[in-house]
Amino acid sequence: MLALIAFLLYRSRGTGISPALLLAGALTALIGQALRFYTLSWVEDGTSGQDDVLEAKHLNTRGPYARVRNPLYVGNLFICAGLMIAAHDLWAALLGLAFFFGEYFFIIRAEEAFLTGQFGDRYRQYQRDVPRWVPRLTPAYPGRLRDGTLDWRRALKKEHNPFTAWALGLVALSAWEQLARGATFQSLWVHAAIAVALLLFFAAVKTWKRGWLLRA
Repeated sequence: MLALIAFLLYRSRGTGISPALLLAGALTALIGQALRFYTLSWVEDGTSGQDDVLEAKHLNTRGPYARVRNPLYVGNLFICAGLMIAAHDLWAALLGLAFFFGEYFFIIRAEEAFLTGQFGDRYRQYQRDVPRWVPRLTPAYPGRLRDGTLDWRRALKKEHNPFTAWALGLVALSAWEQLARGATFQSLWVHAAIAVALLLFFAAVKTWKRGWLLRA
């Protein structure tokens, strides 16, 4: 899928991209990242599955989950849409979004089946009260996900990987467009500086997360 999207983008590079589109794409992706960061700052460990494991010690129904059942996936949708806006290729965008919704069609239904098995009628009522994709204007359930304050350290440990990945992708899209329009590698020093800064950020958070600095 990535190879096919890359081919479509290759055909349309050099056709021109306005700074407004690039900025709009970046802001859209940042909105999605902010939603993911905020959600993961409140979610407790053991209530959200990653990799190939589904787990739920208890059901998350408050905070962002009181407005939409899948706030993390809504965040992913904004990130994906932001990259597609910056890529400014209609066919690539349609293909990418079709793959996105096709993938999550199966992911969400697997998770919903798992949660129904875990929580039964309580989860069925939650499904009736809270939409799957389009957030409610008012929360279905008042209150926070948990007691205490927002845990930004937990969110940073969880989100430095995806943030670095999509941000580097945005930089690469911009640089690719400039090269297709006749720019030289030497003129892309701003792109290179941003990429290096992102990689340094990633390395610093990864070092902090693993505790390597403390052990040293």
